[in-house]
Amino acid sequence: MPIPCRRRRFSLLKACIAVENTYKSYRLNPSAKSGVEYVENGQQVIQSREGLAALCERLREARVLCIDTEFAREGRYYPELGTIQIAGGAEVALIDPIAVRDLNGLLPLLVDPEVVKVVHAGEQDLEIFYRLLGHPVTPLFDTQVAAAFLGYGDQVSLRSLLQSTLGEHLEKEHTFTDWLRRPLSASQVEYALNDVRSLGRLYEMLRDRLTAKGRLAWAEEEFRQSEAVENFLPSDERQAYLGLKGAERLNPTALGLLQEVAAWREVTARRLNMPARKIMIDPVLVELAMRPRSSVRQLGEVRGFSPWQAEKYGAEILEALRRGAHNEPPAIQREESFPSALDSTVDFLSLCLRSVAQEHSISTGTLASRTDLRLLITLGETANIALLRGWRRQLVGSALLGALKGDVEASIVAESKQVRLQWRHAL
Repeated sequence: MPIPCRRRRFSLLKACIAVENTYKSYRLNPSAKSGVEYVENGQQVIQSREGLAALCERLREARVLCIDTEFAREGRYYPELGTIQIAGGAEVALIDPIAVRDLNGLLPLLVDPEVVKVVHAGEQDLEIFYRLLGHPVTPLFDTQVAAAFLGYGDQVSLRSLLQSTLGEHLEKEHTFTDWLRRPLSASQVEYALNDVRSLGRLYEMLRDRLTAKGRLAWAEEEFRQSEAVENFLPSDERQAYLGLKGAERLNPTALGLLQEVAAWREVTARRLNMPARKIMIDPVLVELAMRPRSSVRQLGEVRGFSPWQAEKYGAEILEALRRGAHNEPPAIQREESFPSALDSTVDFLSLCLRSVAQEHSISTGTLASRTDLRLLITLGETANIALLRGWRRQLVGSALLGALKGDVEASIVAESKQVRLQWRHAL
């Protein structure tokens, strides 16, 4: 049925408005350098190699670079980069990696030992940059880690930290944005850039407070560990079977099969950039190790593994099972269960740990985990834990070893109902 003239005019008007909004999302500034586009509020969006090279040149004099990324990880093995935000000196820019495929121009800046790179909770950002550029970002300053050394909590968000330290409010209206979709709106670009705008001031404030408390070296020790190449290398696919539920119950023959099919799944997930569970769920791996199938048709009859999966991956799985028949990995060592009678000892050490953390205004999680305390109880001085090394040992590790020897007593103060710890030796 033909659309009436009025309705046709209305549809055309809506289409024109949509085109205009798209145009406003990335409106080219004729006076801008090549490859640099500007949204309405004047912020830079880099969309070409030439624009990236020009930005890097302007950033060369900066001694501090604040960096952040937006990415998508859902349905993928590796995160897919959507945007890079960078701020240094007077520059604040968003780099569009979908338009600028070659990002090697960033590498000299990201590895310059004279330029501090500031991130917040940067673990995934650093992983992305390592995969893109093949080199760790150095030297680092992670504001979330720094904040933990000043008592702000183990995993404080950037929004909360900015509010509590600088009194700045960070909007989060685009938390669930698809950062791979184009074009980006002006408000999306603004949202992304806001994360790096205040990082420089936050870095200076946290660095000064750490210095005043004599803890800057402690934080830098953590930053250096975050820069280690080992953090970014792929896990050994031959070890993938070790964490599977039920693996410890298998006999040597089944364990050999499990190691091969688990390794195949891990390699396939990386190659296809898919979560491993989308290739094959864990119970199916264990089922095939216990009762191996010999044909694609039989694979398709396994509960939890569809016929289309069997058709797509069947030949590779059968080959992995054939390899596994001649494989006999070492038996999985079952971890000895922690004696339940010592749970109260862990609780007492946790109390001591919290007391020291509160006294020194430092996050408890930065000092030790509950697992660390269990190892301390069972292994003592021989426990291979950070708690017994460096500044942690000096601050609290030695005291906790003393607590295990009876060097501390706890009592409740009647007036305040608070717990008071009395150490035999001064901390």
